[in-house]
Amino acid sequence: MNNITSPSLTMTKQAMLILSAIAAFTLSIGMANAQVKLATVFADSMVIQRDLPINVWGTASSSEKVTVTLKGDTYFGQANNDGDWLITLPAHPVATMQLLSVQGETNNIKINNIAFGDVFLASGQSNMEFKVKEALTKFPQEDKLKQYPDVRQFKINRHYMFKGPQPDIDSGNWLIASKETVGEFSAVAWFFAKDLYQRYQVPIGIISSNVGATPVESWMSVESLENYPETQALAYNLADSKFIEQLKKDYAKERADWRQKNPTAKKLPFMLMHRTSLDFKPVGLYNAMISPLANLKFAGVIWYQGESNTPEPARYSEKFTTMINQWRTLFNQPQLPFMFVQLANFMKPDDVPTESAWAEIRDHQTQVLKTVNNTAMALAIDVGDRHNIHPLDKKTVGERLALGARHLVYGEKALNFTSPLLDTATVADNRIKINFKHINNGLIVKGETLLGFAIAGADKKFVWANAILASTNTNNQVTVWHQSIKKPKYVRYAWGNNPENANLYNDQGLPATPFSYKLN
Repeated sequence: MNNITSPSLTMTKQAMLILSAIAAFTLSIGMANAQVKLATVFADSMVIQRDLPINVWGTASSSEKVTVTLKGDTYFGQANNDGDWLITLPAHPVATMQLLSVQGETNNIKINNIAFGDVFLASGQSNMEFKVKEALTKFPQEDKLKQYPDVRQFKINRHYMFKGPQPDIDSGNWLIASKETVGEFSAVAWFFAKDLYQRYQVPIGIISSNVGATPVESWMSVESLENYPETQALAYNLADSKFIEQLKKDYAKERADWRQKNPTAKKLPFMLMHRTSLDFKPVGLYNAMISPLANLKFAGVIWYQGESNTPEPARYSEKFTTMINQWRTLFNQPQLPFMFVQLANFMKPDDVPTESAWAEIRDHQTQVLKTVNNTAMALAIDVGDRHNIHPLDKKTVGERLALGARHLVYGEKALNFTSPLLDTATVADNRIKINFKHINNGLIVKGETLLGFAIAGADKKFVWANAILASTNTNNQVTVWHQSIKKPKYVRYAWGNNPENANLYNDQGLPATPFSYKLN
């Protein structure tokens, strides 16, 4: 019997080996989980918002004790039952070359070369994503600059999630601006940050979280979509894995059918590709690329988006307003300054005045400027490109955004940071007198003749109008008329996809804001 191997005994040894392996694996997992971890945004060379309480957070094992040390002071905390922890440190003034350490029960993390300065969230679609290296044909000096060690960018990699707000971003990294790295910076954000740094010598951090071709709904929370029931219903459906899998199959078939009908085509039409991609659906980018930043503090937000909402411009101002307010709630900063770009001029200019979805989006953006406090709008109707939806002149845009930050964030209260806006309009002797505000020291015309105005009677049949800038003490009045319009009822300025001939400015070089106005 002793020479006979028992099958049951052999199985027992195998089982024991398996159990031992499982136990060892479980122990290794437990030890890994026991190691304290920081949120991904905490990494070498990061910028932390100055003069506001500092949240430091991450994960550890359940109930693990965690200590954070900064500038010789130590702060204590403990992970909750789910392993999440957050420790709030007091505000710190401007500083560089700082070290932050986090100690768990089994490991220690050190974050080097931290700067305390002003952190801005740069979000939106492709014109914010557009990199410095893509604009070097216009600004070749930007990759030859001296190092700017206190201007830094953290780029959040593209990622979406529909199942709910995520506790951490998928990935990202901090870059210190230099001739080797600046090419990877958002061009708009770079020129914005460079302008501010040169003026104030305060470290500037950019959290770059943007995805090309995205509508505003992609950056909204599911709760904030309650006034848009169809969009909200889609967002809830997208959280269902079975719904997603079926959608992927449907989209794959739709693309395959198109290719079968168009065998010689080199690529899918943009609108088909866009509609059948999950990246652009509502809520996904908010959950993955904005909500995980909830514990951060910011000096402000810069935003460049709107192109992807031009197919359906109605209610854009409502959605954009809702998004701004919801982000302010998320970051627990109810007055968070929000600087955004109005859509640039694009496509062929109109031969005759016509309706324009791009003009409607611009008008919605103006309404947000007028109705949402602590906002600033940078115009771009004079720096676009009729042939390219991604115009190269991101310097003018960035510096116009910086004007808003100089006023709203840095307290330059006497600085005019707003493009001229229509103030009043009246009719006398069939001529329209338009007064503007935010003119700084006065309006100017770039060119010999003032262009860009159109008027109509009650029939709304617009014609290009004559216009002159009146010589008055305030230099803020424009007179508009057309001999065929005896009773003008409507007046427009720079209203079109590409109002590139519009040439009314204030003396700061800020273009007058497009408008469509019904006269009394």
